This record gives sequence, structure tokens and C-alpha cells, in this order.
Amino acid sequence: MKKQRPTIPIAEWKLATHLEATREIQNQKGVPAYGCDCEWCFNWKHCLKVLLPEELQGQLTRVGVELDHPTDLYKYESDENGSSIRVVYHAVGKILEGPNQWKSTDMGEMLMYSTIREQPYLSLVVFPQSQSHDEAPVLKNTSAGELVRIDLRLAIPNEVLKSNVPSLA
Repeated sequence: MKKQRPTIPIAEWKLATHLEATREIQNQKGVPAYGCDCEWCFNWKHCLKVLLPEELQGQLTRVGVELDHPTDLYKYESDENGSSIRVVYHAVGKILEGPNQWKSTDMGEMLMYSTIREQPYLSLVVFPQSQSHDEAPVLKNTSAGELVRIDLRLAIPNEVLKSNVPSLA
């Protein structure tokens, strides 16, 4: 693979990343969050710098991910304290090392997220897109590597929304 950075960390994983190919798949037309102006995509753009640790922001940016433009983003839970969202990004390259992403259970294979922070909750898993059934960008240059899915689950406390989102301030 050309133009690789052999060891860019993302939490507990290390990726060999094809930077040019990763940049080409960012904000791609046809992925679920492309051009989305829903409430949660809007909230994410205003809160991500507060919600994501600086180190993780830097790691994702070094890989070539555009933080403002996830592949997919949706709310999956809420209560009186806030909401939980799932944010998905993609890169191109190869996973060099990291924890096992799958666990066999009575119900089948389960994706295992690594907890980055307990409060407000943030977890992440990195795995080959070929192991996912969810939508992804189209990778035209398969010689650049494979699509790598960077999948985050995090809590957004109500006070973070109120102090960072213009319409809620």
C-alpha cells in the first residue's frame, strides 16, 4: 500500500492508513449522514470538540477523518440526563493491532466496544467494514487497503447540549 503511515493509533488500535484514499471517502454522497441536517447531526457539529477528548480528536484527524462529517450518526437512547448517540467514521488502510472486536454469545457474535471514558460515557471499536452489514462509503481504489470502520458510542449530557448548541443556549 502506498502512502502509508504504519502506526497511527486510535485508542487501543493501530492503523496503517492510506491518507489520500481516506480523504477521498470522507463526506461521500450516498452514506446515511451525507448532507444530513437532522437535530443530532447539528448537535454533533456543535458539541464534538467538547465531547471527544483532544487526544482522540487528534488521532482521528491524523488518520484523515473529517470530524464534522461522520458516515452515520443517530440517537439510540435518551433519559432525563441526556442522550446516547452512535457516530461512525471510515478510514482506508489496515488494522495492524488492537483488541478483539467480537465476542461469541448465546445470541451470536457481539461487537465489543472499548470504554474510553466512563463519564460522560464514550466507547469505541475499530474493525474491518467487511465485517459489518451497515452502509459505508464506496472505496474505488481497493489497492489502497480496506475500509476500516471507526464506531463510537457516547453520551451527551443535557448540560453539554444547552451550553454548546446555539438554539438550545
